[in-house]
Amino acid sequence: MHDRLFETAQEWSGQADPSEHFKKYAADLGLDTKAFAACLESKETAAQVQAEFEQGQAAGVQGVPAFFINDWFLSGAQPFEEFQKVIEAALQGEHPPPTPTPLPPGATIFDPNPERPGYTYGGDATRGSAEAEIVLVEFIDFQSAENRKHSLEAWPELEEKYVEPGKVRLVVKHFPAPDQPQGFKAAEAAECAGQQEAFWSMHDLLFQKQEEWSQADEVPAMFKGYAADLDLDVDVFATCLDEGQTRDKVEQDFAITQENQFPSAPQFFIIMGQRAGNVPVDQLQEVIEKLLEQ
Repeated sequence: MHDRLFETAQEWSGQADPSEHFKKYAADLGLDTKAFAACLESKETAAQVQAEFEQGQAAGVQGVPAFFINDWFLSGAQPFEEFQKVIEAALQGEHPPPTPTPLPPGATIFDPNPERPGYTYGGDATRGSAEAEIVLVEFIDFQSAENRKHSLEAWPELEEKYVEPGKVRLVVKHFPAPDQPQGFKAAEAAECAGQQEAFWSMHDLLFQKQEEWSQADEVPAMFKGYAADLDLDVDVFATCLDEGQTRDKVEQDFAITQENQFPSAPQFFIIMGQRAGNVPVDQLQEVIEKLLEQ
């Protein structure tokens, strides 16, 4: 079943209820289909899946594949040489550098961090109720025309219908196109604004003025002007942007997209309890509605 699920991921991924696909795979594999269906419908394995999901989140897993070799952590599709190096180090009794402070019990990296309003424990900008049933993770590219159209035309209705009433909470990660350095700098600018609790204001402004800054010769200067327009402390913002204080965060998000071979932004992932999966942008509302009905 492990192999079949990977082989057929495009068939069932993003489906609100892929159960019928799984039952068919069970039949194809010669399993006792009645026992399999009873197990699936009873959700008797749900607690184990949820526990493992939370354990991975608490351990810092943000993308797949992810590997633990003793206390060493490898993220992404790594070459043989990287596995060999880590395995040899583990066999020699070596240990990796200390890891960050663990999350609170039961918390995941996508949960709101009360010590940093507007951000998750994983350091991602978020808005919406902490009690929302659904967490929607969006990978964005400020320089993408498609992402701009979605953000300005389609998203406001979805936000009004699902985020504002507390049904969905949005989490944002960055996915700038690799051949467009301005997009990387725009993501850094949004995060620098976030240091002054203005991530979303800068987020909206960057999409609104995309044509202006994406064609500018001095892109950082444009962003500093936007910071002034938003009444931010421009000196603090400029220092953040010039020193690349948020570059690591943007590059970490980007690395996740490369490790998982995502197509271009925007990309959406829905998390509801132990269920999580990619959802095409044109099916967002349909999938959200089906999940809320369950």
